[in-house]
Amino acid sequence: MKFAEIAGHRELKNKLRKLVHNERVGHALLFYGPEGNGALPLSMALAQYLCCDDKSSGDSCGKCMNCKLFTSNNYPDIHFVYPVAKTQKSKDKPLSTDFREEWNTLLKTEKYFGLYRWLETLGVENKQAQISVYESADILKKLSLKSYGGKYKFVIIWMPERMNNSASNKILKILEEPPAFTFFFLVTEDTDVLLQTITSRCQKIQVNRYPLDITKEFLMEEEALDQNTASVIAQIAEGNLSLARKLCERSESYRDYAVHFSSWVRACFKADTHLILNWVEECSRYEREKLKDFIRFCSNTFRQALNLNYSESDHSNDVFNDIGFELSKFSPFVNSANASSILELIDSAEYDVSRNANPKIVLTDLSLKMSRQLRVKP
Repeated sequence: MKFAEIAGHRELKNKLRKLVHNERVGHALLFYGPEGNGALPLSMALAQYLCCDDKSSGDSCGKCMNCKLFTSNNYPDIHFVYPVAKTQKSKDKPLSTDFREEWNTLLKTEKYFGLYRWLETLGVENKQAQISVYESADILKKLSLKSYGGKYKFVIIWMPERMNNSASNKILKILEEPPAFTFFFLVTEDTDVLLQTITSRCQKIQVNRYPLDITKEFLMEEEALDQNTASVIAQIAEGNLSLARKLCERSESYRDYAVHFSSWVRACFKADTHLILNWVEECSRYEREKLKDFIRFCSNTFRQALNLNYSESDHSNDVFNDIGFELSKFSPFVNSANASSILELIDSAEYDVSRNANPKIVLTDLSLKMSRQLRVKP
């Protein structure tokens, strides 16, 4: 994978390239940051850049034999380790290599995926996937062998926070003193869960979430979304490209979301119980994931409305334009006196829905409380 194939992160890419040219790449790197930030593809691009036979100052060539092997996921000296669970396909002690085909397929189609998407691919969403001590033993065995292809060998451990203590302790020695020309790249979303003895042995690379403009550009180019829809999804995804791609599956629903939101806040402001109950009846028909998506849409819209009170941002491309609902006229009702309470109410509603609470009860309670909040003056 080339750096050019990864969205954004221009400064970080420059930093990684400089590490290579200055021969300052540590034997163990820890890429850390939130889900959907591109950390995994960045680690793969760095590995390819190190191995490229004709690299430029900006990127790997993509044409040499090593680059072609990386592109096809067939480079023999790169070993991926990731959380797995027992399935009908695997043995009693599952290893990453048992699911190599599924892993390669997902890498080719969705390089920004998160843990839940990977578990969906394996069909083990309800199981506790982990990196076991048997995986660590397999790593040690592979690294004891002679390199197949070239100078470097790589072990990329994705989600090392899923390693149990036995697995973590077993690789400490080799992580501190690996064989010559061997690199460990760890890609994590939560450094606090990792053993201190692991993080202290790594050179840390922070990978931040994507800014709004990069997320929006990604959705327009990669997912072929129109500007209005891309803008809405980018704001809800909050820099998580994995979530952004998932939300694209429901992109046609956002106009409906806008209609439901406008009807809802009008009914709440009027404190019209009849209208509120009709709205609850309609929205509670959404399946659970779609309802959570709609609630996030509402939360994002309230944030937009609040921001309009303190900026002169142009919302001419907003999805609400299509239905004649002007955020600029609604924004005065979301102010410093009630914004925090409103967002807490919505976050609480999303949590309750995710915990399988009755949607009608949750939405009715939210609406009645919202009626009071929208009347609070600054």
